[in-house]
Amino acid sequence: MRVSDDQLNASPWFDADWYRATYPDVELSGLTAEAHYLRVGEPLGRRPGPSFDPRWYLAEYPDIAQAGVSPLLHFIAYGEKEGRLPCGLEAQRWDSALWRQTEPVSACLQALEELLAGVSLPEASYAGFALGRWYAWQGEWTHAAACLARRSRGKGVLPSHHGPDLLTVETFGRSGQLSRAWQALATLQEHAPEWPDTRLAVANLLAWQAAAYPEAGADRQHEWQRQRLKWINGVWQCHGLADVELTDPNAPPSLDHLAAHDSPFLPHDSPLITVIVPAFKAADTLPTALRGLAAQRRVNLEVIVVDDASPDETAAVAEAFAASDKRFRVIRQPSNQGAYAARNRGLAEAQGEFITVHDSDDWSHPDKLATQLAGLLANPEWKVCCSHWVRCSPDLVFGRWRMEEGWIYRNVSSLMFRREVFETLGYWDRVRVEADTEYYYRILAAFGPEAIGEVLPGVPLAFGRAVHGSLTAVGATHLATQFRGVRADYRQASEAWHRAGAERPERLYLPAEPAERPFVAPAAMLP
Repeated sequence: MRVSDDQLNASPWFDADWYRATYPDVELSGLTAEAHYLRVGEPLGRRPGPSFDPRWYLAEYPDIAQAGVSPLLHFIAYGEKEGRLPCGLEAQRWDSALWRQTEPVSACLQALEELLAGVSLPEASYAGFALGRWYAWQGEWTHAAACLARRSRGKGVLPSHHGPDLLTVETFGRSGQLSRAWQALATLQEHAPEWPDTRLAVANLLAWQAAAYPEAGADRQHEWQRQRLKWINGVWQCHGLADVELTDPNAPPSLDHLAAHDSPFLPHDSPLITVIVPAFKAADTLPTALRGLAAQRRVNLEVIVVDDASPDETAAVAEAFAASDKRFRVIRQPSNQGAYAARNRGLAEAQGEFITVHDSDDWSHPDKLATQLAGLLANPEWKVCCSHWVRCSPDLVFGRWRMEEGWIYRNVSSLMFRREVFETLGYWDRVRVEADTEYYYRILAAFGPEAIGEVLPGVPLAFGRAVHGSLTAVGATHLATQFRGVRADYRQASEAWHRAGAERPERLYLPAEPAERPFVAPAAMLP
């Protein structure tokens, strides 16, 4: 791992003057501060500056300890960009307590406010992000923007990824402070001009601008909407992927108006991919999902729509679509049993060499399945291939319920896996939520990390519809319960099962309808 002396000295994490003053033996050694730290100080666990703790770093990130590399050099070269922390932070501990509800919310917020007002740059910058993220989740956009605006800029701020800057753009935009949002966007573009999230942030701001100025005139409104689609397409163009267009070019961009430029080409020698689409009360959104699948390029498809006894026209919509495309077929569940039971019904009838899932209210880019398939064919050691996605509103405004490093992240609900995974591990757990994540970690336990690959990380190959009232957005099964609540309890129990069966993967096989559960699930998650 190569980091030059210039890079070391330019880093806020190495302070030569502080190091010499703290450790008097440096002057006696005849070595430069840089050389002394790397040869003598770091092996002794000494700090290179007030804000980096090598012992903490190795304890917090055991993969770095196992690699046997310099913790400081790793952090400068890789860890900082990956969002790792250089030392233990009070702000991080209060942030964790806030989400895990191990301390009163008021106490956590007060402690973070005090740290934001303090003199420690790492603590203050992290506290500002933590407060901004919390208030954004609460929908208090003006308050969130004010906290983020108080964060310092430059070297030494934490977290050091672009998530805080992206959240700053979003909070100003959603609170109607468009001038400040454009200023924040300019900063983001300066530091991350090619980042896909930056391009989506431009599209968002254009949408908010169009909504804020309805009197701007038809021509200007049309140009703003045209630019939105241009910025979205730019995310894919950078990677040689197809553009998309709108079914109605005169309408504003929306999730339900996205369309591929051309019809798909289906080579006869392409391995068959089965796509399972569980659907319940999805009559309004299912056409978007099915059009996106029908437009997939360079793949051979079998699409199985499983209607989970919907009371609306979901089954009729699916059957009408299947009548016009022989690659699609519909299965009707006799009674409502839940999304994962519907997935399992489709899995039992899947004919494909490769299998994946598509939610009934999402949309996939026309190159999504071909890209995942190419990854699996090029890497025979992969059992599973993941792509990335981004959540958006029906009017195509992007976001994430809780900001991490960005809006775009791994899509574990749409794994593409080889048939042997199904034959070894069986079906999804029949719970209301979280079973896709459990299946991912079951695969990881059974086959190891080398069996899971990713294609085009950071590039969204699907748009997930963010709708208030879904199981992920409200109530006892909200995504926030992954920190404390039913999702956290479920993960803890499932991980114990995975550990117990990891040495013999066949022990992790789950039938479609097991006689008894392999681990306890919270009552709120049971169908």
